Amino acid sequence: MRAWIVLMVGLLGLGQAQSARWEGQPEYRAIPGATTSAGAALDKSYVLVYPAQGTPRGTVIFVPGFLGGATNFDILARRLVLAAPGWAVWAWDRRANGLEDRRGFTTPDPWAYYQNYPLPDFPFLKDWGLRVHLEDLERVVNQARLSGPVVLAGHSLGASLASLYALYRGDTIRGLILLDGAPRLITLTREQYLGGTEGGFGRLAGLNELLEGKAPPYINAFGLNPVGFAQAEAQAFMTAQNPQADAPPGWAPFRASRLAAALYRVDERYALSPIFAVSVGQATGREGINLLSLAVGRLVYTIRGPRGGRVEWRDTGEATDPLEFINAYANPVTGFSEWFFPYRLSLDISAYDTAMPELRPRLLPYPVLALGAGRGLLPRVSDFRSVGEVFPNANPEIRILPGLTHLDILTSRRGDAVGPIAQYLQGVR
Repeated sequence: MRAWIVLMVGLLGLGQAQSARWEGQPEYRAIPGATTSAGAALDKSYVLVYPAQGTPRGTVIFVPGFLGGATNFDILARRLVLAAPGWAVWAWDRRANGLEDRRGFTTPDPWAYYQNYPLPDFPFLKDWGLRVHLEDLERVVNQARLSGPVVLAGHSLGASLASLYALYRGDTIRGLILLDGAPRLITLTREQYLGGTEGGFGRLAGLNELLEGKAPPYINAFGLNPVGFAQAEAQAFMTAQNPQADAPPGWAPFRASRLAAALYRVDERYALSPIFAVSVGQATGREGINLLSLAVGRLVYTIRGPRGGRVEWRDTGEATDPLEFINAYANPVTGFSEWFFPYRLSLDISAYDTAMPELRPRLLPYPVLALGAGRGLLPRVSDFRSVGEVFPNANPEIRILPGLTHLDILTSRRGDAVGPIAQYLQGVR
């Protein structure tokens, strides 16, 4: 009898590991943005709106990171609106999300639709830099301010962008939260910004080459491109419908379930880039060591093939729930990625003091909360030193959340970041 009680307590504990989440459907809303040569039809950004529960108190606007989209925040947002009653959550999609052809998600086979996805030119993207995005974000903030105070929260490169907004129009917000990101993540000199530089994976073009049409206007290098992002979302969309079905040909170089084929490329155990890694479980296939990972100083595994009939996926109880992650990734209206991330924006953020010299260090009238991921981009308190450089009086509250990857800080089933954020919001005037 005692053993049965212990077992039941253990099972209840596992159930409680999933923190409470809002189960409604968020609204996707367009907000007019800065005027550019692209025209009014494209001069807008978007928000995925999770409504406040209870008497409205304000709005938290989440800013996605490099190549990130609004559904990066779906898991976090659903928990936060319950943990912080009265606070709405707006997950921002930058204006480039309006360029995505999402018609494939209304077809019977989204994967087939994106197999021959043509890459457009979009020359106007060369003008969509930091200033345009800050003006867009100001319009979003002003819309949210109609319902109360606004707190800006950025993840990764989005933390840099949110910080620069605090330099640009910091008087329009009442709080700043940084999630595994900081004001300065990568710094380019004026010469590198204009003329380019050599990076760890090859040459990075400068602004002059971009404006002369000698460099792609959106990120299209190192295996990161719009076709790959579209196909990844198609995989997630189809996996959410039937996780245990056989993966179609082309999803993986071995026979696998849809769930295993969709997750093995992003799980930390198998993903080459820690920036895009999440801890969602483990494959059942035969493993080997990815030799390329050793060249970059990380031990990453590869899957050689199934041990039985096909490769399956196991939920091993790690930080992120695999099925919840897939469902967040599989939104037909918007997505986990920004397919056409403007190269100009990444340049401008890395050299913001050249791109927008008026952005200077300033005092903030509100505290800064900085959360680092223990296995993420900023795993040490010292990694946030640029916060004090940009905001001299900030004295930020810095917490490192142990055991989390760069994406787990947004997708954790326990809601590790929810408690600190909800506590911070209690102090917002």
